[in-house]
Amino acid sequence: MKNVKINRTVLLILLGVLAALGPFTIDMYLPGFQKIAADFGTDEKQVAFTLTSYFIGIAAGQLIYGPIVDKYGRKRPLIAGLVIYIIAALGCALSPNIESMILMRLLQALGGCVGMVASNAIISDVYEKEHRARAFSSIMLVMGVAPLIAPSVGSLLLEKTGWQYIFYFLAAFATFVAVLIMAFLPETSRYMHSRKLSIKKVSHGYLDILKNRTFLLYTLAGSIAMSVLFAYISSSSFVFITLYGLDKATFSFIFAVNAAGLITGSSLNGIVTRYINYIRLTRIVAWVLGAVSFLVMMVLILYPQLPYQWMVGGIFTILFLVGFITPNVTAASLAPFTGNAGAASALGGAMRMGVGALVAAAIGIFQGASALIMFVTIFVLAVLTILLLLPAAATTISSVVPSPGVEPDTTEAP
Repeated sequence: MKNVKINRTVLLILLGVLAALGPFTIDMYLPGFQKIAADFGTDEKQVAFTLTSYFIGIAAGQLIYGPIVDKYGRKRPLIAGLVIYIIAALGCALSPNIESMILMRLLQALGGCVGMVASNAIISDVYEKEHRARAFSSIMLVMGVAPLIAPSVGSLLLEKTGWQYIFYFLAAFATFVAVLIMAFLPETSRYMHSRKLSIKKVSHGYLDILKNRTFLLYTLAGSIAMSVLFAYISSSSFVFITLYGLDKATFSFIFAVNAAGLITGSSLNGIVTRYINYIRLTRIVAWVLGAVSFLVMMVLILYPQLPYQWMVGGIFTILFLVGFITPNVTAASLAPFTGNAGAASALGGAMRMGVGALVAAAIGIFQGASALIMFVTIFVLAVLTILLLLPAAATTISSVVPSPGVEPDTTEAP
C-alpha cells in the first residue's frame, strides 16, 4: 500500500467522534433504568444486565475484529461493524421484553466494538511509539464531550418521548459516524495481507501476543484500572437515584462532573508526558489512586450517612487519576507490535472489557443498601493495578523510548 497524506488533527477529531459512540451507548440510557424496569415488569438489577451483556459483547467482538482489521485494513471493517450496531440499536428500541433487550445490547456491542479495535490500530499506524500516549489522550479529550452530555440528552428524551428514542438516537448517531468515516478516513494500514484467516492461526496469533510480557502486564493493569470506571458506571444510577433519591437532572449533572474528572486527567496526561516518562508517571499516579480510594472508603465506613456531594468529590478525584493511567498503559501495551497491531489492540480491548463485564456483574449481584460496595470494589481494583504495574515497569522502564525532552531513565527500579 502506498503511503497516504493524513491530517493528524482531522484524524484525531474523527477518531474522537468514533470513540464517543461508546460513552453515548453506555451513558445515555442510565437515567432510564427505572422506566425500563417498570415497562418490562422487572427490577433495576435485571436492567443492569444489559450493561453486562454489552461489555461481554465488546470483549468477544474485539477478538473477532482484531485479525480482520489486520487482513482487510481499518476502513471496511469499521463500516461493516457500524451497520451491525445500527440494526441492533433499532432492535433495542423495539424489544418486547428485558431478555430481548439484553440480547440486542450484546449484538450492539459486537458491531460497535470495531471502533475500539480500529482506532487503536490506526494510532499505531500513524504515530511513532513515543507519541502514541499523547495521541490516545487527545482522542479521550475529543470524545470527552460524550459522557458530559449523554445522560442529559438521555434524560431529555425520557421526559419528551420515551426510553426507546434513546436507541433511535444512537442509531442515527452511528449513521452519522459511518458517513464521516466513508468521507474522510483514509486507509492507514500498511500491512494488509492475503493469507486466509483460520481459527487455528488466529488462536496461535493471540497466544503469541499473550506471551509478550510487556503486553500482558500492561494490559492486565489497564484492564483493572479501567474497571474502576465500570464499577462507578454500574453503580451510579442505583446509588444516586435509588439510594439518595436524586432526580434525573441532578443525576445527569453529577455524571457530567465525574466524567469531567476523567477527561481532565486524560488531557493533563498529554501535557505532563512531554516532561515525565509516561511509564514512571503511570506508576506514581497508581499509588495516588490507591491512597485516595482507601481514604474515601474509610470515610464512608466511618460516616455511612455521608452527603452525596462528598461522594461526588471522591469519585471525581478517582476518575481524574484513572484518566492518567488508561492512555499510558494502552500505549505501553501496543508498543511492541507493528504488523499485528490490530490483533494486539483487539486482545487488549477484549481483556479490558472482559474484566469490566465481571466487575459490572459483581456490582449488580452484590449491590447493597449503601455506596460502600462501589468504593470497596474501587479500592481493591486500585491495589491490583499497583501490583501489576510494579513488574511491568521493572521490565520496561530501562528500554522505553522517552518523550521528547526527557532523558532516558536507566537506573530506577520499582
